[in-house]
Amino acid sequence: MKNILKENYIRLSFLFIIVLSLISMCRSLLVPLVNDEITYFKIASNILKGKYYYTDYPSTVTPVISFVTAFFNSFLSQPYSLVFHKIFNILLYGFGLKYLYLLLKSQKLDHTIALLIVLLTVVNPISVSWFSTMYPEAILFFSFWGFMYCMTKEFSENTIIKLLFFFTVMCLTRYVYSVIGLVLLIRFYNDLKDNFNSRIWIITKYSIFFLIPVVIWIKYMMNVETNQLSGISYFNRFKTENPLLYNIKCGLGLEKHYLVDKVNGLPAFVSLFVPITGIRSFLISSVLFVVFLIGFIKKGNNKALKIVLLSCILVMLGFVFAGTGFSRYWLVLLPIYFLGFYYFSKLIGINDKWFILISQCISVIYIINEFRVDYLVISKLYE
Repeated sequence: MKNILKENYIRLSFLFIIVLSLISMCRSLLVPLVNDEITYFKIASNILKGKYYYTDYPSTVTPVISFVTAFFNSFLSQPYSLVFHKIFNILLYGFGLKYLYLLLKSQKLDHTIALLIVLLTVVNPISVSWFSTMYPEAILFFSFWGFMYCMTKEFSENTIIKLLFFFTVMCLTRYVYSVIGLVLLIRFYNDLKDNFNSRIWIITKYSIFFLIPVVIWIKYMMNVETNQLSGISYFNRFKTENPLLYNIKCGLGLEKHYLVDKVNGLPAFVSLFVPITGIRSFLISSVLFVVFLIGFIKKGNNKALKIVLLSCILVMLGFVFAGTGFSRYWLVLLPIYFLGFYYFSKLIGINDKWFILISQCISVIYIINEFRVDYLVISKLYE
């Protein structure tokens, strides 16, 4: 009885901390658009005029965010459309957390640890800062973890539809996530190996249906990029001299990319966990990454978790070849890193109660820091 009460107390404290973090997320509703949000808004405004333009020229910026923005702009005036868009992203993030939790529970992970992984994801300062904005992270988090959860399900028409839907959304939200196609092909191969005749038609017809928008978008991009019509393009990073080698060096953090102000790649990995703006450390980041990787490889040895790890590595390699990678880009993969840290703690014999206690302490520090940021943001609004 005493143990049950203790576990319930721990879980209630987790939920309380999660609620506090969600409240801090709402500060973005008061903040005007910045940087890429302005880009999405301008493209959305032109969509409603019948053009996928940034200013006076076509754009090859991924379309999902701009079309969602255009949807809200079509029936709501400013600033209400922006507020509802941000609320929509918070809701998507919530559904993504649900998929994450269901996936962890399906792997027989202890309920408290599964909830702890969710907690650490929600209270993370980068999560609080970005998932409630108009940036792609919320949609990607929802799609990625929805995809991962569906990968654990048995073959059915509904499962195939969901897998293809989530994959299509990821591709059209951030191009790098197209690498998840390899994971999807592995799934289809295994499904067809078990029962080819009854499954081939289901996989083929829905693949064609969901790939139509992707093919149309690829055709559009090729036309814009080939004829150099783009006003703003993601593919400028591939137009440097020797782009592959240059991007790999930048993606690994060996060199600063000309499109950004700081070195990114591996040295920026630490910034995902330490709430210090612009922090970079090749050594600390390398240690954290190795700890995560060893823990996951040694302990995350069932089929579903191997798929999760493969997807994580593919996306990270995609960022390396694209010459990018900083805290916001890795947010979608954050629960995987925390799970790897947990498995590493098990590997070296740390009791769960100590991992829980340390995580609670870190969460409290994060919450206090977010209250500080909340105060600064609100104070600035009333200056």
